[in-house]
Amino acid sequence: MDLFDYADTYPNSPGYKEPTTSKAAAEKMKPLAPTLREMVLREVKTAGARGLTADEAAVAINKTEFAVRPRLTELYRLGLIRKTEMRRLNKSGVLATVWIAPEAA
Repeated sequence: MDLFDYADTYPNSPGYKEPTTSKAAAEKMKPLAPTLREMVLREVKTAGARGLTADEAAVAINKTEFAVRPRLTELYRLGLIRKTEMRRLNKSGVLATVWIAPEAA
């Protein structure tokens, strides 16, 4: 394995835990994930210290929460964003993590 092999592994590439449907979804998302990560990261940085929940980020980039939530986790694992102690209600009425860029802390 060399340096370039890591581009195809989580969190640089969508992950999966289940080898059939979950793997198929990850493979389908693979070409889209880098662009979505960039879009989400830009919005999190723009939000500054206020941060964004997954639902808020999804609205900001006009995508579904299901496309955005995994990208936030990938960005977190890459060290590009961090969790805060803040929580805000999401559209399901549940408290959700607020994410910020490290420079906004």
